Amino acid sequence: MTIRPATEADGPDISRLLAHSYGELYRGWYPDAVLKHALPVMTRANPDLIASGTFHAAFVDGALAGCGGWSRKRYDGSSEEGLAHLRHFGVDPDHLRRGIGRALFERCRAEAAAAGFTALESLSSLPAEAFYLSLGFRTAGPTHIELPDATRFAGKLMRAAIG
Repeated sequence: MTIRPATEADGPDISRLLAHSYGELYRGWYPDAVLKHALPVMTRANPDLIASGTFHAAFVDGALAGCGGWSRKRYDGSSEEGLAHLRHFGVDPDHLRRGIGRALFERCRAEAAAAGFTALESLSSLPAEAFYLSLGFRTAGPTHIELPDATRFAGKLMRAAIG
């Protein structure tokens, strides 16, 4: 596996990976009506996040197998001193449980620590809560993301100390 900062050219492949990953993994966790509205919004690669240099792509045998990054601000633009935010993590369902998500997390954790952050936050989907718990996060409580059409996408607010 190789991990490198994602580039603009990776955008279409990242969108495809997220659509495949979230489409498979969220089924059964969320009502079909919610997924119908949420997936088209949530699976688009974020050009600003990619351009930040803190969003990464993981490749196995030359093919995109996972992605994820971090930012100084939350998805809504707010920030908190010392708190970095994990963003847009996804792993191809054919590559689950092979350490790709953990390797992406470790890259993000190390970069955030080097940039002076002392804690991480993630707005986790319901099925990803166990993944974040396995990385040492704690569940701070339920949350949701309000989508442009007012659909509420349920999740968990996860937090972890760096170090």
